[in-house]
Amino acid sequence: MSSVRLSLFLIAVLLAHQNSAADAYDREASFHAAASPAETLRRYFAALDQRNGNPDLDLYTPATRRMLRSWQTTKTQMANLVNTFRPCRAEEARIDSRRRFAVIRYPVDQRQCSPWFFEFIDGAWALDLTMMRHAIRFGQNNAWRFERNADHPYEFAFVDWTFDSQGFPVSSN
Repeated sequence: MSSVRLSLFLIAVLLAHQNSAADAYDREASFHAAASPAETLRRYFAALDQRNGNPDLDLYTPATRRMLRSWQTTKTQMANLVNTFRPCRAEEARIDSRRRFAVIRYPVDQRQCSPWFFEFIDGAWALDLTMMRHAIRFGQNNAWRFERNADHPYEFAFVDWTFDSQGFPVSSN
């Protein structure tokens, strides 16, 4: 290869690398906490759908980022989570009276669709996976329940529900 062709080839490779790095940055820039819990959750699922396992995405609370840095989430796990929640019908976000915490939950009969917790930080709703890890467990058929001894600031969103002795939500129908 001539030196001119080699130079052009190297320039093309460098430009392609810069463009792909810029594209990656642009994709991750869209994964930040949003003005509503629903939009933050949508962005979280979009990140998972793109198999973006970066623990430092801005859509997480600082505590969640620290926790995720020590976790290894596989692309298969991300796909499974997206597929599990795809048919779920989220209720409108419930926000506490001080506007510090929010919950997106699903109807009681959607037992595989666990609630999502958010904290209002710096003007946006960040996803709090640490409290979910602390307070939510899964039983038979992957149905979620609350850990009975776990105190958390998200209890306000469930005062209208009844729970059995194991912490599973009970339908009022």
